[in-house]
Amino acid sequence: MSGIVISNAGSLPRDVDVTVTISKPQIEATTDFSVVCFVTTEGDFFSPGPSRIRYYSSLAAVQADFAASSQSVRAATDFFAQAPRAKVFAIAKVFTSAQSGYLIGSTIADKTLAQWKAITAGSFKISIDGTEQSITAVSFASITSIEGIASTLQTKLRGVNSGGFAQATVTMQQEGSSYRIKITSGTTGASSKVSRTSAASSGTYIGDVLGLESGDSMTFDGYVPGDLGSELQLIKEASIASGKFVYGWTLDKAYRDTANNASALAAAAWAESQDAAILGIVTNSSTAYDASSSADVGSALKAAGYRRTFAVYHDNAYYYPEVAILAYALHVDYSGINTTITTKFKDLFGIPTVPMTVAMLEVLNEKRINTFTMVGNSSRTFREGVESNESWFMDDLINLDNFREYLQVAVYNVFLQNKKIPYNQNGVNVLRNAMTTVCEQFVKNGTFSDRPSTEQERADTGVDTQPAYTVQFTDIFEMSAADRAHRIGPPATIIANLAGAIHKIAINVEAYA
Repeated sequence: MSGIVISNAGSLPRDVDVTVTISKPQIEATTDFSVVCFVTTEGDFFSPGPSRIRYYSSLAAVQADFAASSQSVRAATDFFAQAPRAKVFAIAKVFTSAQSGYLIGSTIADKTLAQWKAITAGSFKISIDGTEQSITAVSFASITSIEGIASTLQTKLRGVNSGGFAQATVTMQQEGSSYRIKITSGTTGASSKVSRTSAASSGTYIGDVLGLESGDSMTFDGYVPGDLGSELQLIKEASIASGKFVYGWTLDKAYRDTANNASALAAAAWAESQDAAILGIVTNSSTAYDASSSADVGSALKAAGYRRTFAVYHDNAYYYPEVAILAYALHVDYSGINTTITTKFKDLFGIPTVPMTVAMLEVLNEKRINTFTMVGNSSRTFREGVESNESWFMDDLINLDNFREYLQVAVYNVFLQNKKIPYNQNGVNVLRNAMTTVCEQFVKNGTFSDRPSTEQERADTGVDTQPAYTVQFTDIFEMSAADRAHRIGPPATIIANLAGAIHKIAINVEAYA
């Protein structure tokens, strides 16, 4: 054959087999802290569990679910009007009465209507409120649509005529081109529950084709709602179960200035207990700018020292300024350069300004209550961007929560992506590098920065400028034998200087004739 060189130097293959494979290491992703959730009692289509929260990327999608006059549409309007803004707006249901337990089955078997009609002697066992019953002689012969399966099953369950069976409901939930069956107990409260099916002693078992076995079916027990804080916890769990995380929380106006602010304060207490959250509470009461009042919600929040809650005063109950400012504040791209923001001075599109005197504003500032005012000739300004706690601004809280998340994920990925981190200086250096990378990222985005040393610091250290951050580890040799035995590594300390923001300035002018 042309092009082949004949040589006496040929050799046999090596007697060693080498197999090459490619594996992709695990990588933990950072949690998105940009989702804003509006918490409301509206929405009859919500159920306890993951389905008590929905996510929207457009105002039109919210308007398709809620009436134009609803609080949900009003809040969504104020969210989607902002530019720039976070991308996702969530709406979640607060339940105020005892709820029923239910079972949502897996996707039902893919059968034609004729195949379903051919089932005339189906059977299964199901437990409702702890009582198991055999459901037999199930016939779908007379159904005219897939939805008829649900009405047939409901008739059979109610035929038991006792306990949770008596008023049990069965509905067919459509998800795209697929269907799931939902069975709800006829009772409410903690003892209300529906368990997955098993085979009955007679007939043809149909629990499997109905999707009522384990698989990806889901059961949720009934319960009696507690205060607003306990409902927020259930909403948080529902969001995590649905694959998302809510960071920004806002409340329906029904929770403003009512019942001595008990519900709003319960929500604030819950937010304060979270590792990552920010809650906006609005007051429309004139007591907010009354210096003699200490019973208003702003005063109560300040007295409690809550750093994860910010209060806003507005004179018009129609609007949701806290939704608007969170829509703007949570849009930050932390992987960018100089992307972090301060919330003061921001215009809230679609929100009217609040008529305000200097005296009124001074009282609001003293109580750590934000508002939205006209400044100068035409500037619409959110002010002051503070949390209820004396030491915290909204932007610092949001930035540090994101820093903590990025740092935790970066260090965890070190453990995931390495065979092991040795208990020596090399291991410490690997961890240090991961931490330093995140710190550098947050210097670039504007969260941290160098700062001039104080006079005392210069005297003590001889350094004119303090670095944006330092990463320090306890020396390996100082770790105890017990820590080594339990593989507890040397603690790390990160000292960071917040870049902060300038909100006020004094200007002195000297003019000479």
